[in-house]
Amino acid sequence: MRIESTTDAALFQRRTVDFLSRDPLRHTVIATLLERYVSGLVADAALFVSMHADGAVVGVGLRTPGRPFHLGDMPHAVISGLVRFLSTKTPDLPGVAGVPDAALAFARQWQVVQGKAFRHDGLERLYRLGELRIPTVSGAAHVAVDADADLCAQWSDVMQQETGIGMDPGSVAARIALGRWWLWTDGDRPVAMAGHQERAFGWTRTGPVYTPPEYRSHGYASALTAHISKTLRAEGSQVCLFTDLANATSNKIYQAIGYEPVRDFVTYEFD
Repeated sequence: MRIESTTDAALFQRRTVDFLSRDPLRHTVIATLLERYVSGLVADAALFVSMHADGAVVGVGLRTPGRPFHLGDMPHAVISGLVRFLSTKTPDLPGVAGVPDAALAFARQWQVVQGKAFRHDGLERLYRLGELRIPTVSGAAHVAVDADADLCAQWSDVMQQETGIGMDPGSVAARIALGRWWLWTDGDRPVAMAGHQERAFGWTRTGPVYTPPEYRSHGYASALTAHISKTLRAEGSQVCLFTDLANATSNKIYQAIGYEPVRDFVTYEFD
């Protein structure tokens, strides 16, 4: 096996496009981030890694600054070699994320090589949109505009404090400029917000989704997600999303509007 790494997103895309396109839903995180880097929307230094055997790509992975190494599909047997490669290339990895068996194998091997303990740091479930069911909820959706940027940034900051997931004001503004950020308004009040990612290999991932506490339990997040999902599907995209499995409410409401579970992804943090 040969392992190659690069910070050149376009080069990585050329190397791996055939591999990624075979299962784009499995690789939604890597594919979406790759589109973002190639387009220039993100400029920080990511490390793109590909594994090769017999002249073909057999595995992929990605590290973005400050984030765990994200494992794409790969044979279990290559994980130990990947760990040894990354232990010299980027020994300060804060963690690893991927499907449960691969992520756990990586974390255990990292502990052997680096002597660092690891701990479970979250479990997410990937869903795909099946038969969409539109809930009846008071209000309507609209694409956010520049005038909404301050409110959306404030809510994103609160979401970060509540859940650990959020975006800086610049990232929110960039999504708004690209038409990828939405608000649900009931009367004259914005009551929920949601975004979506770039389309990659025919798939678009919705999220993040946030409703301030004072507006919850009215179905706003469900209605907004359903509206965005309907719009994306009408534009020719298949649609998916992630949920935190610790949040029973979000898993319930997304299934209620037609999202079907695909697979789980776990994150381990290194000490």
